[in-house]
Amino acid sequence: MRPMMRLVIGLVVLVGIMAGVAFGLPAHVTVTRSKSINAPESGVFPYLNNLHHFSEWSPWQLRDPQLAMTYGGPEQGKGAQVKWTSQKPSVGAGSMEIIESEPNRSIDLVVNFNGLEGTSSYQISPDGTGSKVTWNSGFDYRSSPLNRWQAWKIDGFVAAAYSA
Repeated sequence: MRPMMRLVIGLVVLVGIMAGVAFGLPAHVTVTRSKSINAPESGVFPYLNNLHHFSEWSPWQLRDPQLAMTYGGPEQGKGAQVKWTSQKPSVGAGSMEIIESEPNRSIDLVVNFNGLEGTSSYQISPDGTGSKVTWNSGFDYRSSPLNRWQAWKIDGFVAAAYSA
């Protein structure tokens, strides 16, 4: 068999193996991180519920101080929106919209990170003399093998940002 034919067959087999493994990877990924904050729930909630404060604590703002943000909808609560764009590939473009807000307890959002759509939430609970904030995000990669490979890396990428 000619070397070129071996190469072609080898590449076809490799692509087949990678596609098979991709279908074994999860189609839905959830990332969760929690942080204790030395402030009561009533002190933490306004910073999360008003997306105009997003730039004050956003992990993406830390990566790109030139991050451009635009706002839509009401200033806070259900319907509030923020969109961002960055020249840095590690930040990219995205958006968040609050779809549900329960004062001092939880906020649910729809999110888009560089074209990847999902859901996100903030849960606020008492923690000693302060509060514990839990940030969850879930992404559905459906049946695309390429997206499932991306899902494999998302926990590390998003978790690092959440921890920051």
